[in-house]
Amino acid sequence: MSAVLNHKAGWMAGAAGIAALGIVPFSGSPYITSFVFTVLIAYILAQSWDWIAGEMGYVNLGHYCFYGVGAYAFSIALVGNWPFAISLGVAIVVTAMLALLLAFPLFRLHGDYFAFATLALLPLAEVLAYNLTPITNGADGVVLPVAQVLQEAYLIALAVCVLTFVVTLRINKARFGYALKSIRNDEQAAETVGVQVAPVKCKVLVLSACFGAVAGALQAWQMSYIDPATVFGLNVALVPAAMVLFGGSGLRWGPLAGVIVLACMQQWLLVNIKGFQAALYGLAILLIGRFMPGGILRSNWVRKTPFIRALGREHHEFMGETAGTDATQAAGQSPLPIERRDAAGNMPLIELRNVRMQFGGNVAVNDVSLKIQAGEIVGLIGPNGSGKTTLFNCISRVYTPTAGKVLFAGKDLSGLRRDQVAQLGIGRTYQIPRPFGDLTVQENIAIPLMFGESPLSPRDAMREARAFVEFADLSHRLRERADALSVQERKALEFARALACKPRLLLVDEVASGLTPAEVKRFVDQIRHVRDRYGVTVIWVEHIFSALEQVVDRVIALEQGSLIADGHLSEVVQDERVLSGYLGSAAKPVKIGSPIVVGGA
Repeated sequence: MSAVLNHKAGWMAGAAGIAALGIVPFSGSPYITSFVFTVLIAYILAQSWDWIAGEMGYVNLGHYCFYGVGAYAFSIALVGNWPFAISLGVAIVVTAMLALLLAFPLFRLHGDYFAFATLALLPLAEVLAYNLTPITNGADGVVLPVAQVLQEAYLIALAVCVLTFVVTLRINKARFGYALKSIRNDEQAAETVGVQVAPVKCKVLVLSACFGAVAGALQAWQMSYIDPATVFGLNVALVPAAMVLFGGSGLRWGPLAGVIVLACMQQWLLVNIKGFQAALYGLAILLIGRFMPGGILRSNWVRKTPFIRALGREHHEFMGETAGTDATQAAGQSPLPIERRDAAGNMPLIELRNVRMQFGGNVAVNDVSLKIQAGEIVGLIGPNGSGKTTLFNCISRVYTPTAGKVLFAGKDLSGLRRDQVAQLGIGRTYQIPRPFGDLTVQENIAIPLMFGESPLSPRDAMREARAFVEFADLSHRLRERADALSVQERKALEFARALACKPRLLLVDEVASGLTPAEVKRFVDQIRHVRDRYGVTVIWVEHIFSALEQVVDRVIALEQGSLIADGHLSEVVQDERVLSGYLGSAAKPVKIGSPIVVGGA
C-alpha cells in the first residue's frame, strides 16, 4: 500500500512541477524564461547522454557532436524555408543515420578506447563545418529566423523534456533497460544468457543521438545563430558528462539534479564573480569528484533526507513491489518452470567434429571429436591449460573454432551469435562467477527469462525468477545486489541464472572449487536433480574426483588440447596418460575416493 501511495504521490508531484514550469513563459520575465529554457535543453542533453553512460556503461564524449549535427541540419532546413516540424524531422533523421553509421566502428571498442574515439568526433565535425562552406556557411555560421514567440520555443522544449523523462522511466522498466544494465555489468555474460548485445548498442546510440539532435535544434532556434566553435568545440565535450556525474549517473533524477545545480552555479558565478567563472566551475566539479564521487544524490548527507533519498535511490524496486514482499516459500521447493525436452531417436544432443581452436601458434583445442547423448552427465577433466574452458567457449560461441564443427541437436552452430546459441538451449557458468554485480539476485535471474527462446515481460520474468532463487537457496538475498554475495552464493546465483536460460545443455565450469564438502554435495544433488527431473544434459568441468564420482555417467579427459580418454571415471583415472598429465610421468594408479584437485582450464 505504501508503495502505491508513494507512486501516486510521485506522479502528482511531477504533474505539479510540469504545471509550474508551464507557467514560466507567461511570467513576464524574458530573463527567467530564457534561463529555464537553457536548463530544459541541458536536461535533454544530459539525460540522453546518461542512457549510454549510466545505463550501458559506455562513456560517450562525442555526444555534443549529435547536438551540433542536429542544430546544423535543423538550421539549414529552416533557412531553406522548410516548415519547423519538417526541419526538426530532418535533424532527427540525419542524426539517426549518422549514429547508425558510427555505431559499427565505435562499438568495436570498449572502455577508454571508446571514450577517446567518440571525443575525436568533435574536432572532426568542427573541421568539416568550417570547410563545407556551401552547406554550413563556414566560420560565418548560420543565421536563423528569430523564433516569433519565446513562449513557443519554451513550451516545445518543455514537452521534449517531459518526453525525455518518460522515455527514461520506460527504459528503467523495460526489457531494453535490463539489456543495457546487463551489458554495463558484463557484456559476454549478457550474450550468453540471450541478450542481443550489438542491436541493443545500436538502438541506444541512435535513441540518444536523436534526443541530442532535438536539443541542438531547439537551442539553435532560440539563439537564432550557430557556428562551428559553438556546437563542436572541445570546450563543450565534457558538459553532458559533468552534469550527469554531478547529480549521479544511472539515477532517474541524477541528470536533472546535476543540471539544476550546475546551471544555478554558472548563473551565480556569471553575476557575482566575473572573470573567474570557468576556474571556479571547474573547481566545483573537482570537489564533487573528490568528496562525492557517486554524485550529489548518492552522497551521505542527501541520503539522510527522506524525500531526496527517495528520488536518488537506484531503481531496484520493480512494478510497485516492495522490499518487504514475501520472498520465501513456507514449505518445500517449488518446481522450476523448465519444460522437459527428451531427445528424439539416437541423435546426440551435442557433437563435436574435429574442433580446433588455435591462437597464433598455440593450439588450445586440438581436433577434438566427441558425442554426448541427451540426459547424460559427463565430467570433463584435465590439468591446467588442457583446453577445458576453451572447449566450453567453442561450444557457447564465445570463441569461433579455427576448424571443425559443433552440432547441437543436429544443427550446425557455425555462424551463430552467442545469444542465438543461448536461445537454442545452451546455458553455462564460469570458473570465476560473473554475475551482474550491481543488479539484485532477482534481476540477475530474470534477465535470461526476458531474453530466452520464449521471452517474458519484465514483470512475469521477475515473478518466475523466484522459483530459481529458491532453488539456489538465495530467497533471503532476493533484493540484495549480486556483488554483496559470498563466493559460494555467487556460484549458486550463476548456476541458477544458467538454469533460467531453460537449457537442454548445461556447461558447468568448476562450480565446486573452493567450497566446503557440504556445499559441494549440495551442487552434486542439484546437478542430479536437473538431469533427472528436467532432462538437462550436463557437461561438468571439475577437479574434485570425489564429487564427479557421485553423479557423472562418464568422463572425458583432455591433455594439451587433445582428447586422451573417454569412459567411466574408474577407468579413466587409471589411464597412464591421464595420470601423467595430472601427477607426472612417475605417477601411480589413483584410488577413486582421492579428492584430486587441480585448478585451471
